[in-house]
Amino acid sequence: MFIIGFSIIFLMILGIIAIFTLIITPFIAVRKNEIGKPPRKISYLILGLLVLHWLFFLTNGYALLPTYIADAIFMPVWLVLCVSGLFIAIFEFKNNKSFAVPVAGLTTISLLFSIFINGISNM
Repeated sequence: MFIIGFSIIFLMILGIIAIFTLIITPFIAVRKNEIGKPPRKISYLILGLLVLHWLFFLTNGYALLPTYIADAIFMPVWLVLCVSGLFIAIFEFKNNKSFAVPVAGLTTISLLFSIFINGISNM
């Protein structure tokens, strides 16, 4: 019973973050309509790596690797990308808020998902 409640709460939190990131942010950006500085190149790199890591995970790319290699790189890569995404979101928030909020949302979803996966794998 506890596991069902926990998973529903987890999915609701992910849904709220996704709605805020993907739906509310464009409305805020269009309403302000300010032309600000473009995002830094490192911000594009981190966002691209986060998306690439998600695509590799969702398409079972880690299943193609030997088990000991996949176990050794999966969680450290995910956590390093989450921490770097957090720093990029903080720095970009001063520069370009319409780019920083989706990066922060994707980073938050990735961090929550990695904690969830780590918890399941330790059972």
